Order: sequence, then C-alpha cells, then structure tokens
Amino acid sequence: MLDIIKKSLYLGLGVASVTKERVESVVDELIEKGQLSKDEKSKAIKDIFDKIEKEEKEVQKKIQKVVKEVFDKVGVATQKDIENLQKRIKKLEAKLAEK
Repeated sequence: MLDIIKKSLYLGLGVASVTKERVESVVDELIEKGQLSKDEKSKAIKDIFDKIEKEEKEVQKKIQKVVKEVFDKVGVATQKDIENLQKRIKKLEAKLAEK
C-alpha cells in the first residue's frame, strides 16, 4: 500500500510542497482506482505525512552534515569554538585584573 502511495506522491507532488488537500486527493484517487479501501484513508494520510516528516528529518541531517564538513574544510569557527574562546578571554582578563 505505501509503495503505491509513495510512487503517486513522488510523481505528482514533490515532498517539499505536499499539502493535506493534495494528499487527500491522491488517496481519493487510489480509492477510486480500487487500490485502497475507504477504511484505510485516514491511516494512509497519516502514514504519508509520517513518511514525509521522517524524510524531511533525514534531509535536514544530511544538510547539517554537509554544512559542517564545508565549514570544517573552510575553517569557519563554530558556535562552540567561539564560546570556548570567550571563556578563555574571560579567564585571561580575570588574571590580568589580579595583577
């Protein structure tokens, strides 16, 4: 069941621009074609959105990984790097203030 729905979504929708109305429309078409029963409609819609959410999270993780790799390669400081430097500066300022 999910394979049919997945193929329909990829062909007609595009994961990034899926609307509830469009998903319902695709599911209704599958019901009309006899590939899905009316009883399965709400579960199918939920399954589709769960799958989309999962895929979006996977894409976000991949993007974050690539961005991190690029930043590391280019030598861009991370937020953590900056925070560590700020801590070191405060410690040095405190030592200087003691003298």
